[in-house]
Amino acid sequence: MKFLLICLILLPFTSLAQNRNKADLEYYRKILKEALSDKAGHQVCCKVISDKETAIAVAEPILFKIYGKEHINSEKPYIVDLVDGYWFISGTLPARYSVGGTFFIVLSSQDGRVVKLIHGK
Repeated sequence: MKFLLICLILLPFTSLAQNRNKADLEYYRKILKEALSDKAGHQVCCKVISDKETAIAVAEPILFKIYGKEHINSEKPYIVDLVDGYWFISGTLPARYSVGGTFFIVLSSQDGRVVKLIHGK
């Protein structure tokens, strides 16, 4: 009986939460559509990735998830360069290997977007 009473009390709140979530999704879709439209323009006021340390901090979790933390850490030290507003980050081949490949990722300094991501063999 107590369970039924609790359910009856909470029922209106759960339906409000579901409606709110649907409204939020529609609002988010509207913002996304505007942001992706050609006339939206870039509204980022500053560089999201303004320095080498931040570029690495953005790239590493992506690389770790795809290739594994141990593997990516074995490619240190990284080579990091900023060219025309894009961060180019690549690994170095461990000294014990004479043949092989490393990761290569390009990030937009303006919005943090991954522009390219590959790993050589």
